[in-house]
Amino acid sequence: MFDRRGLRHPRNQQLVDFLHRKLAEELLERLSFVQRTFKTGLFAGPISSDLKVLADNAPIEWVYCSPTLLDCATIVCDNPVPFCRSFPLALSLNALHLTNDPVAALGDMRGALVPDGLFLGAVSSAGTLQELAESLLAAEAELTGGAAMRVAPTSDVRRWGDALAKAGFALPVADELRFTVRYSNLKSLLDDLHGMRARGVLATRAPAHRRLFERAEAIYRERFSDPDGRLRASFHFACLSGWAPDPSQQKPARRGSATTSLADALKPFEPR
Repeated sequence: MFDRRGLRHPRNQQLVDFLHRKLAEELLERLSFVQRTFKTGLFAGPISSDLKVLADNAPIEWVYCSPTLLDCATIVCDNPVPFCRSFPLALSLNALHLTNDPVAALGDMRGALVPDGLFLGAVSSAGTLQELAESLLAAEAELTGGAAMRVAPTSDVRRWGDALAKAGFALPVADELRFTVRYSNLKSLLDDLHGMRARGVLATRAPAHRRLFERAEAIYRERFSDPDGRLRASFHFACLSGWAPDPSQQKPARRGSATTSLADALKPFEPR
């Protein structure tokens, strides 16, 4: 579904990283609540100089891994991550949803961790750019009587949680963050998506006439604009966490091993 070559941009193309920074701040804040000290860590995904400054504020020696030379990476490589049991900590920033096999990509992240190592990640989830997708779909159906896929599909947070478990992580957790960004026009949104490495990544792309985007912007304004005329764009992200399996980790109790019944536990709350 995805053409990974679309993630590699010309050398003079700057990374638009305001959403990446918000996600990095969120992941690093969550990391601060973990009662464990990490001396080294893997940071995978789109990397800018600003993101490196942000991550370097944590007392961790990071190895930055990215598919793009522009991204100030320590190591430039595409998936899979070329490490095996090398890090006690791995962060993945807004990249795994652009892989053709997310479970396998998550498995690569787990494989990069030492036993009982921690993984934290943020990935685009269902609802992202729903306004753009609906406007393009309606415009193309109106102009041509059909429609091509022009916004990449994303999985909901529950499926990302299932993917963590399938990839072999212990104690998997997934929750969601939502942001709304406002734009003066459709071109500004599309330019930002290009700068975020999120445009032109579908393996099959149908040509689009200028009339399509003109009509899509009109529909966008009719359905998804604020009173001041600015266009709303939704970005939803699943925040993921999991641990590389280790015998020392807590495990769920064996089925049938409870010593107190649910009925007894609820008795104090029964009406007299």
